Amino acid sequence: MAAAPSSIVPVATEPPAGAPNNVTGVVASILTNVKENAAASFREAKPWAELFDRNSFAKPASSAEAITRLRKNFAYYRVNYGIVGLATTSLVMLVNPWSLVVLACLALVWIYAYLLRSTPFNFNGREISEREKFMALAGGSLVVVFLLTSVGTVIFYALALSALFIGLHGALKVPDDLFLDDVPESQNAGLLSLFTGAAAATRPPTIATNV
Repeated sequence: MAAAPSSIVPVATEPPAGAPNNVTGVVASILTNVKENAAASFREAKPWAELFDRNSFAKPASSAEAITRLRKNFAYYRVNYGIVGLATTSLVMLVNPWSLVVLACLALVWIYAYLLRSTPFNFNGREISEREKFMALAGGSLVVVFLLTSVGTVIFYALALSALFIGLHGALKVPDDLFLDDVPESQNAGLLSLFTGAAAATRPPTIATNV
């Protein structure tokens, strides 16, 4: 019998013995994981002096050449571009502190719903399913971010600034064909490769063995 496909909706489970059972402990654990993953990714960044070498910038001869440069530079400098995007977003958020407050409150709601609460939610005597809980939280978060507050505008502004920098840098910087030999083909997947993390790109392949 084929196994049932796993759901993309997160499921709240009872925390294992010894796991943190308070907001401070859970947040500290999450921050530790984020810090470790970020450190692993940052180690994959290319030298910043190389990124901003003034002698390697030139106007592209055509739009096709600009797109080719952007594709190659993004594949090579994707970690650096990701750091620039995070720094730009953080700076814009600091300029708009109300956005940070709203996002922090939303994060606490999700942490409580999935990490701290071990009993299911009930509404009018009926137990709320995991899918319904996820849809309610996701829908409520979107309403708060894009309709009730200006957080959505702030995030869009930050992403637009990041995209503008990446687009200009990638199109104006002349890529060195020598360094492209070191770029794995999997890194040319596009913008979504920023979210796969450096660990996934460097993970060794699994070797099947016969028992």
